[in-house]
Amino acid sequence: MILSLNEQAKIFLMSIILGLISGAVYDGIKIFRIAIKHNNIFVQIEDAIFWVAMAFFVFSVMLSRNFGEIRFFNIIGIFSGMTFYIFTISPIVVGFSEKIINVIKYVLRLFTTIILTPLRLLYIVIGKPIVKTSFVAKQRLGKVLHLVGFYAKIKSKEFYRSLKIIKNKK
Repeated sequence: MILSLNEQAKIFLMSIILGLISGAVYDGIKIFRIAIKHNNIFVQIEDAIFWVAMAFFVFSVMLSRNFGEIRFFNIIGIFSGMTFYIFTISPIVVGFSEKIINVIKYVLRLFTTIILTPLRLLYIVIGKPIVKTSFVAKQRLGKVLHLVGFYAKIKSKEFYRSLKIIKNKK
């Protein structure tokens, strides 16, 4: 299909906007990775899902606006929009988001510390003596059981000896 220069300019601007949107979505993924650390395998999977989803998204937009024709200036527009976003806007967005994430992590750590401090104090006051007492009791119980076992062996020998004597008397 033959497009006028005006239509081609509109489609080129739309391609640049698609590149900007792609960069913003990828920034969302980078921010998610900052918030929750990932293994390399998960990073690769996320990147693959991102590129497949972006390919479908770009193709669906091109299908509705450009009748599915993907021209060279479309690809240049998408990559130039994404490059512009990554080198200009992305450092600001990611840096600001990283600061917000660090503040949220600090507040959560502080909150959990405040919540867990009474429990730690209870453990120090009650738990440590119980653990120490149970350790001492376990040691003493072990000694008692050892002595009882030794005593039981002596008694069982005496019992069997008595049985032999009774059998021999018959």
